[in-house]
Amino acid sequence: MASKLSAISIACAVTLTGCAEPVEVEEVVVAQEDDGMVLDITVPQVEGLDGFNEEALRLGEQLEAQTRQSEQAVTEGYTDVHADGEMNFETKLLDTETISVLLNGVLYEAGAAHGYTYKETLNYELQSGSAIKMIDLFEGENYEANLLAAVNQEMEASGLKENLSFPFDQIKEGQQFYLTEQELVLVFDQYEITSGSMGPQEVAILKSELENLKDIYK
Repeated sequence: MASKLSAISIACAVTLTGCAEPVEVEEVVVAQEDDGMVLDITVPQVEGLDGFNEEALRLGEQLEAQTRQSEQAVTEGYTDVHADGEMNFETKLLDTETISVLLNGVLYEAGAAHGYTYKETLNYELQSGSAIKMIDLFEGENYEANLLAAVNQEMEASGLKENLSFPFDQIKEGQQFYLTEQELVLVFDQYEITSGSMGPQEVAILKSELENLKDIYK
């Protein structure tokens, strides 16, 4: 890991103040290239948060590999056709207990008519270094009914429900999400719940509307 990190340039750092021990989120450049093929991939890193760092790097390196593979697959007759891989991130929540980050990725495979836009989320406890799953946010395991009702109510209010490819009736295991100070936001990939032309979707639920949400996440 150290040798890999030494080859990656650090562009900047964002610091959360007001904590007993300030936490820095560093913007790390995984790949940056523009010679026909476009690569512009940055991911977050936090000192001492090994699981978070490894997963963020994995996601960035995965996109880089997919982009390079697509570029290499172009035949000699299409030398003007190139691939494009881009990723950036937004720190949605950073407090003394939790970090929640949204990564935005785009992959244009060489010769494809359209790019594939997607989102990845990273939610971690700062003290233990453990990843946070949806079930970890709630007291007990009987949270799905309340969350499902809140999600469907928001989908109805926003008009998203009428564009769903199928009824939304289950919170799947591994559901992607991120946290803000006031909201729990569910994240859906392109094609996951709507047509591909609508891109990825997000559904934001006020934490105050959620039963059994642990105090640490309120």
